Amino acid sequence: MRLSIVVPAHNEEATIGQTLAHTRDHVRPHELFVANVCSTDRTGELASRYARVFTLDESTRGAALNQVSALASGEVLLFVHADTLLPPEAATLIETTLKDPSVVGGAFRLRLDDPGWLARLVSHAVNVRSMLLGTFFGDQGLFVRSETFARVGGYRDWSVMEDLEILSRLRRQGQLALLKGEVVTSARRHRRAGWVKTLATVWAICLLFRLGVPSQAMLRLYQPRR
Repeated sequence: MRLSIVVPAHNEEATIGQTLAHTRDHVRPHELFVANVCSTDRTGELASRYARVFTLDESTRGAALNQVSALASGEVLLFVHADTLLPPEAATLIETTLKDPSVVGGAFRLRLDDPGWLARLVSHAVNVRSMLLGTFFGDQGLFVRSETFARVGGYRDWSVMEDLEILSRLRRQGQLALLKGEVVTSARRHRRAGWVKTLATVWAICLLFRLGVPSQAMLRLYQPRR
């Protein structure tokens, strides 16, 4: 299996090096790309040591991921956030799962990189939701067959909820699987803004998404903080 990994990044100099080094050394993908969107720090410089970097100005995250994905030659696309570490067995798990032709993609279970009980509770809740509802967010490492991704038209031209929106279109093509492996994602937003405020914001945005509120309006509520 040829696995192409695409990492969206905006001012991620604090984490991008560790993420890419870990991905290159442990997962060993066929291709490793970074969609560097409007960064004003050293994200591009640091990322270029490990991956092929595309610097995109004035682009939404969804549009940036689509542009870079169009250049990938892998049979499978894997989208990984810049503060997320994949399990070393990620490629094997994906390849084994996709031997079932009815499966078009999926994601990993989540573990936040915080030792506190609240982080464990949130991680558990995310994993239960994913198992019961088949709902994944970008920080869980969404993977999809390249041909399926192209068939559904890729992501919407959004910078928030583009990961949740694409799921319904992918399900029309086949099944989505939740893998046994865990990604480890930074809890930096939760620690910085506060756990209750961060969770409330995420829930509010999910509700607004279900109500059909435009992505640009939701983005004002959920501006990424680094």
